[in-house]
Order: sequence, then C-alpha cells, then structure tokens
Amino acid sequence: MLSLRNLPLKNLKGYAARTAGMLAFTILMAAAAFGGTMVVGGVSRGLETVRSRLGADILVTPESAKDEFDAQSVLLQAEPGYFYMDRGVMDEIAQIDGIETMSGQLFMASTKAGCCSARVQMIAYDPETDFTITPWIADTFAAGEPGRMDVVAGSNVTVYDDRILRFYDQECRIVGQFAPTGSTLDNCVYMNFDTVKVLIEASFEKGLNAYPAFDPDDVISAVLVKAAPGTDIEVLAEDIREHVEGVSVTTSANMVSGIGENLRATARTVAILAVILWAAGMLMTILLFVLMIHERKREFAALSVMGADRSMISGIVTKEAMTVNLAGGAAGILLSLIVLVMFRNLIGQQLGAGFVLPSVGTAVLTAAATLLSVLLAGVLSSRIAVRNIGKMDISLVLKEGE
Repeated sequence: MLSLRNLPLKNLKGYAARTAGMLAFTILMAAAAFGGTMVVGGVSRGLETVRSRLGADILVTPESAKDEFDAQSVLLQAEPGYFYMDRGVMDEIAQIDGIETMSGQLFMASTKAGCCSARVQMIAYDPETDFTITPWIADTFAAGEPGRMDVVAGSNVTVYDDRILRFYDQECRIVGQFAPTGSTLDNCVYMNFDTVKVLIEASFEKGLNAYPAFDPDDVISAVLVKAAPGTDIEVLAEDIREHVEGVSVTTSANMVSGIGENLRATARTVAILAVILWAAGMLMTILLFVLMIHERKREFAALSVMGADRSMISGIVTKEAMTVNLAGGAAGILLSLIVLVMFRNLIGQQLGAGFVLPSVGTAVLTAAATLLSVLLAGVLSSRIAVRNIGKMDISLVLKEGE
C-alpha cells in the first residue's frame, strides 16, 4: 500500500525556493489580516480609554490660553505647558444651573534643565472634589490617596528603581503608574494640590516659571464640570460661556469628535488596505499552486501509476498548503505583533489618534481567526489548483520528454 504520510513535508523541503515563495505570500496575508484588525481595535480602545479618562462633560480653561492650548490636540501631540486663571471663576461657574459637580486642576510643566528628571506635563487635582483622576488612582494605588510629594506616573514615564522623579530639585515619590491611553495623558504625572504648590514655588526660586510670582492658592488652570442628569451638555456649555467672562469652554464630545472622525477614516483605510493585501497574497498563492501543479505533473502522473487516486494526490497538495500556510500564518502574526508592540506610540502619532494595544484575550482571538482564514485560503488555493490534475492524460504526461 502506498504511504503518503511524509511525502508533503519532503516535497516542501525538496523545493525550497517554491516553498519560500509561498511562505512569503502567506506571511503577507497573515500580517495584513492580523495587523489591520489589531490597529483598528487598538485605535478604538485608545479612543474609549481617553474618553473615560477625561471623565468630565465640560472643560473650562482660560480664554487667554486658547492660542497655546487646543483641547483636542492636547490629547495627541501637545507639548507640556501651563496656564492660569483666577480661582474665583469656580464660584461663578457654581452659580449656573445644571451642574452636578465640578473640580479644579492645576497644571505645571517640568523643564529640560538638570533640575528635572524629564520633560513632562504635571496635572494636580483636588482629592476632595475630583471625579476624573481619583477613580483611576484607586485602581493603581491601593494605599489610598497619594500624599504630599507623591505622584502617579503615566505609562510612558520612565520609572527607575528608586521610584523618584525630581522636578526643580524637589524629589517626588512615584506611588503608582497608569495603564496606557495612547494619548499624551501617558506622558503626564498626577499629584495633589499640596505637591504642585511646592513645585510651583520651587520653579519661582529657580527663575524657571514663565509667569511672574503668584500665590498658587489664588489660581486654577482648568475646571472640569459634570452635568446633572437630564441636562443638555451643549446648553450648559453655552450658559457658562455667557455668564463667565474670560474662559474657553469645550465639551468632551467636541474634544474627541475629531479623534472619532480620524478613527472612522483610519478604520476604513486600514481595512481596505488589509483586504487588498490579503487578496493579493491569496491570488499569488493560487498562481503559485497552479504553476506548481503544472511543474509537477510528471510527479503526480507517476503517483497515479503507483496507485494514488485523485483524492490522495489532492490530499498531498492540500497538506502542503496547510503546512506552509500554518507556518507562514504564525510567522506573519508574530512579525506583526512585534511591530505593533515596538512602534505603538509612533503608530498612534502617524494615525492621528490614540493607540492602545487590545487585551491579550482579544489578541489571541484575532490571531486564531487570522490563522483560520489563512488555512482556509490555503485549502481553497490547493483545491483550485488541483482541478488540473483530473484533466491530465497520464500516458501523455509520462511520455513527455522521452
């Protein structure tokens, strides 16, 4: 009885150049399918993470800072910065109907000078009124609220073994680190008001503050507003604009709307590109198998004479295709994953949207679906190509070249 168990693998080894060509196109198919799906999912996850991290319905900032602060770009590419307005603005906002709660934040930025460990954005919050940062800190710092000179770092901030960051020669202890958002929030450090006041005073002492000396208790950088249930957020934002002078008002919907538009455009572009690359790989694989069948027709004719029927020969070709596509699919997925992990920040910048790698579970499911699609493509390619075998006249094929 003819044994064909090891023949597919021997054929692949015996025709290394042909096998390498099939592997290359299979890797292309897998990388396109897996990478494209992961990119779209990563941008979606980044957008949702940023949206939830913002937490507020409305952001109020000084009108004078409009030229240097854009509520959308600050999430994606803004340089660290700071600006202030009179703290009395909070009292004026509090008089407007439709507000459930609000909280102030103070901004500060470190410098590239030797007195600072890194150039980062500092965001200070009020633990007594905050409703945006505190829930995230609770998931990161189990010991409760960070104390004086404690900070929580964004995911892109380097945390050294001593867990110390120096700002204006003041040492801050890192007590936690946030999960990534794919936005510039990952380059921030978060602290309470007591800590940022120390750092502001230290910046004055070193002559490194862009503003004249002021009392940190008298200023605020931003006011985050949460609307009461049933309140129209756009109407509330307009009320704040009308009743509070000298401020710029942005809703959370407007802050992420541009990102959302980028996401939809990116999703369409990436999906189309992935389909094109997958289809190109599929067509080239079919072509290679058709050429392979033609090249090996004497081999298949000889197998037929030895007792192999069409189904057995088809099985050989299918096993070869499955073996190549399995190896190529795994390699394409691994290569794509390495690129995504190593260049995730660059990918987000180039796409113009936050990029957060999907969860391990999602990645595993995507990899499994990609492998399945590549294997099915291999089966389809081999079946299309093997149709030519049934049309061969064995006697004529064997006489060729005599």
